[in-house]
Amino acid sequence: MNVAMEQTDTINLDSRSLPSFDMQRDGWDIPPRDEWRIQDKFRQTNVRAKTSTLFRRFNGHYLSVSTHRRKKELPEQVIDLTFVEPEAREVMDYRLRLWFAAFCLLTIPAAIYSLVPASALWLVAPVAIALTLMVMALRWRKHCFEFVALNSETVLFRVDALSSDEARVAAFLDALANGIRQGQEQLPEGRERIPLAVAEMRRLSERGVISKEQYETIKHKWFFR
Repeated sequence: MNVAMEQTDTINLDSRSLPSFDMQRDGWDIPPRDEWRIQDKFRQTNVRAKTSTLFRRFNGHYLSVSTHRRKKELPEQVIDLTFVEPEAREVMDYRLRLWFAAFCLLTIPAAIYSLVPASALWLVAPVAIALTLMVMALRWRKHCFEFVALNSETVLFRVDALSSDEARVAAFLDALANGIRQGQEQLPEGRERIPLAVAEMRRLSERGVISKEQYETIKHKWFFR
């Protein structure tokens, strides 16, 4: 499928050969590992999920994400922060319905018991259920920051707000914002950034960071934005 950008300039969406691709990608490849200059490190451990994730920002606007899950090391992900949306998406789910149900199970039977003389044994069941619901709410709660690909809704990585103290999370988010800003200051304006962004998304797809379907969706958005 071809999309005409101008009368004399056509981009083939199904081809890896984008206009001026080779020229515009100069200087945008991931640096060799022996040239990495680590600027920030941030480790998060989730005991419940049995995962440990190490984030490393290097050479200004690159991010390495290394995860161990149940003693198994997952493939390292390397992301160019240039092609990440500047504002992280905060996701919070504290399972308030479970807390409300637990509150009702504790207060309503207690109120009835205070008015109607009866054996306290019948309170055991609602109290036990309420405690179970509270444990479930604590285990299933979620608070994280999602970083999505530039000009898309596709999540590239997440920073857990519950696995570390608030100050350390805030400091790392600031470091990421700084890296994103550094990278995007170098981006060309207008349609000249399309081949750069599409090439990076293709690389992430080939590395398994995003799926092929997500890559196609992002690519479509860039060409038809």
